[in-house]
Amino acid sequence: MNQVRLFWLLLLGGLLACAAPPTLVTPTAVPGVPTVVMPTPTAVSTETPAIMPTNPPTAVPSPTVPALPMWQNPLDPAMQETAVAASVPFYQLLPDNSGLWQFDLGSFWHPNALAMNETSAFLLDGGRVLLLDLVNGVSPRVLLQPGDWVTDLVVEEPLDLALVGEELLVLDRVGDVYALDLAAETWRLEQSQRPIGETSSHYFVALGHDAANSDVRLRVETSYGYAQYFYPDGRQRLWSLPEGVQPVDISGVGDGVYVLWRNPDGTATVALYEETRRLTEFAPTITMTQPRQIVATETAVFVLDQAGHRLLSLQPQTGALQAVFQLPEVSAFVASPTGAQLWLVGRDQLFFWQQPQNSRFITGGSVLAAPQPHDTAVWQGTNPYTWPISGDYLDLTSRDLQIPGAPRHYRLGIHEGTDFYWANGTPIYAAAAGTVVRATVEYERPSEAAFNRRRAENIELGYTTEENLDFYRGMQIWILQDDGFVARYAHLSAIAEGVVEGTAVAAGQQIGLIGNTGSPASVNSETEDAHLHFELWLNDIHLGQFLRPIEIRELLEQRFTP
Repeated sequence: MNQVRLFWLLLLGGLLACAAPPTLVTPTAVPGVPTVVMPTPTAVSTETPAIMPTNPPTAVPSPTVPALPMWQNPLDPAMQETAVAASVPFYQLLPDNSGLWQFDLGSFWHPNALAMNETSAFLLDGGRVLLLDLVNGVSPRVLLQPGDWVTDLVVEEPLDLALVGEELLVLDRVGDVYALDLAAETWRLEQSQRPIGETSSHYFVALGHDAANSDVRLRVETSYGYAQYFYPDGRQRLWSLPEGVQPVDISGVGDGVYVLWRNPDGTATVALYEETRRLTEFAPTITMTQPRQIVATETAVFVLDQAGHRLLSLQPQTGALQAVFQLPEVSAFVASPTGAQLWLVGRDQLFFWQQPQNSRFITGGSVLAAPQPHDTAVWQGTNPYTWPISGDYLDLTSRDLQIPGAPRHYRLGIHEGTDFYWANGTPIYAAAAGTVVRATVEYERPSEAAFNRRRAENIELGYTTEENLDFYRGMQIWILQDDGFVARYAHLSAIAEGVVEGTAVAAGQQIGLIGNTGSPASVNSETEDAHLHFELWLNDIHLGQFLRPIEIRELLEQRFTP
């Protein structure tokens, strides 16, 4: 455990929930970031809040909690040099210029999205939509999570969110959009893209909105490569993105829509569109890598890159660099509509740029124990895996649809592995050393009726049961690897002789052959749709669960370095 955090916990022993409200100071002006001051929080209420906080309660005396220890953000000289070379301001988030709300360890691990209004912050972490009460400063409250129901659909895995007018929109990985009416405190289904429709493999990876028009919603799609306007009444407009890029995020302000994507060479690009036409005068020159999020405002286009360690302020018309922010480790942020203020979120921490006196402990509420699937450190290793197939042009798929987290519309579920498409009968090799814990050597191909029965059950329920998901894996091998993960190799056409439960295997040892068993295509052909489906598990969680597609891709690239 981090020694500083341990010190904080010991410091809090026997004390009540939170510090007395701080006095806010006037922030310093920043180019591209006009200054504002958030309303002063009141003393903590011990009552459970409604979905949306109302007027602040009468203040009650609260014991004083010692000040937060000084948090760290050591200078990165290379990041500073980027700003110096461009002759723009460079800022480090530090205790003397930024406030910090420190939550109990395990309150949230790796948030994917953040939205805020005057009284509340809405946070997406681990598939859960959380409410952070900015008025009373109480512990986070869960508003929506996997397994909940919205109308007649079970929530699969929320991926992104956006605050649009008086509604909070939530994008599910399977394509549905849910809407929370903040006044009525009720959820509704705004749009369903879960079953197969006009397209069978659409994958919306980010949700945005036009800050100037609450009737306009924005999405970006990765399978067919397009950005999209869509409206509550079902109308849609879309435009194509450059071929071969991986869309990351989308944000709009006024007539402009900004799209952030990763290029095949690993760099990132921000493009400006107006009425679906790309404006070439917007052309940032700074090199961006490991992109995470984009937020467009009237005065600045903010881009979070370098895996959450850097925030760039770009000029909205030209893309010229305006400022560089060095961040502690954060995973999401939000800016006010005018670009007047920044809020950033990391593990158990909410930062308030330019509000150094707005700092406090927030204790209580439920916490999540380690390990969590959206803790990227869980999946990072020092040694790359052996490729499970061989060939002259080995590379990870460029399609997000073939990595974990993608929707599977034919069964109304989510993909939990990585697909390696190669010829039927191609040898499969163990990615790492370990022991076989399951091998379906007695596998028999099911009939078409069996597939139809499973599909009917999925449609009736609205999702894929665990039993049906195992059915779709077909012939498979599970290996408990020496690194503690369980690797699952699925859709095999054959298992190598001697590979049975209890067998020790070495990295690179052949364990089977590529096939299509379990795939619906196997009903008509033994070769159509042949590929290896590879999953990586730790306990009951899989690599890619609750992470952005770009983060999943980066983890896979690390594990399978050519």
